[in-house]
Amino acid sequence: MVRIDWQRNSIKFLSVFLAIILWIYVSNEQNPTTDKEINVNLENSGLAQNYLITGGMPESVRVKVHGNKTQLANIAPGDFRALVSIPEGETGEVTVPVQVSSPPGLRVVQVYPNEVNVTIDSLVEKVIPVAVNLRGKPPQGYVAQTPLCQPSTVIARGPSKAVTEVSQATAVVDVQSATQDIELSLTVTTGNLSVSLNPSMVRVIVPITSSAIPKTVPVQPQLTGTPATGFAVARVVSDPAVVQVLGPPEATGAVTQIKTEPVDIRGIDKNLVKEVALIPVSGVANIYPNRVKVQVEVNKIEAQQQPPPSDGGTTPQKP
Repeated sequence: MVRIDWQRNSIKFLSVFLAIILWIYVSNEQNPTTDKEINVNLENSGLAQNYLITGGMPESVRVKVHGNKTQLANIAPGDFRALVSIPEGETGEVTVPVQVSSPPGLRVVQVYPNEVNVTIDSLVEKVIPVAVNLRGKPPQGYVAQTPLCQPSTVIARGPSKAVTEVSQATAVVDVQSATQDIELSLTVTTGNLSVSLNPSMVRVIVPITSSAIPKTVPVQPQLTGTPATGFAVARVVSDPAVVQVLGPPEATGAVTQIKTEPVDIRGIDKNLVKEVALIPVSGVANIYPNRVKVQVEVNKIEAQQQPPPSDGGTTPQKP
């Protein structure tokens, strides 16, 4: 039977124990343990296909870890993993714990928040019509007709709650000051960023037509000044002689002629051709054309001849 000399070995045991205590003391003095907080990105797992998290999921959690000074000095957020497991097939608000894994030698002391309330919804699709809204208005005498849209429907996809509330997609066309048809490719929206549309763009045509009734009226040239001495105006002609005015009937009905801007003929001694603008008329949306050529013809004034006197200077008396 082996006998242990406790009296002799006790010194050895005590020496080892003291050495361990001394090692721990020295280690703590040279490389003490402490706590450190770090932000870790929060991930999720277990989310079924055609389901998505619509709210309550923070981007990161704050993790407090305990370890020695050397270990904590070298850690980075990528050394940790924060994870929530989503129950399969559930929708609505669900409370799930946050699980954090850390590098060896470190201990997770605290996680904030340690659980999150996430909202889960299913992905759905439905066909919705496209509505075209007109912004602004054409000038007087023009009307924007009913827009044409191709395609006239799009597919809305997103969380079931959001898609249920969507009734149409919208495209906006600016028709301010438009005098001819508008044809554009436009992005359609629903006003809800969580709902995507396919296709996301549509082709829109807005016909712009004239609401004015055309009326043909003569041009009345206006002159200012007088020709050179010994000359007179023989004829004044406008080219074209008539123009079309466009506008509401109550405005064009009172128009009987369109006047030109005055043509200066002061001191001319030969024919003159000048292009001038037509003077706008209140209520008339358009005059076509809005400029004409005025031709002014002048003739030299001939001196009047006196009739020759009769013989004897008197008129003979009838018997």
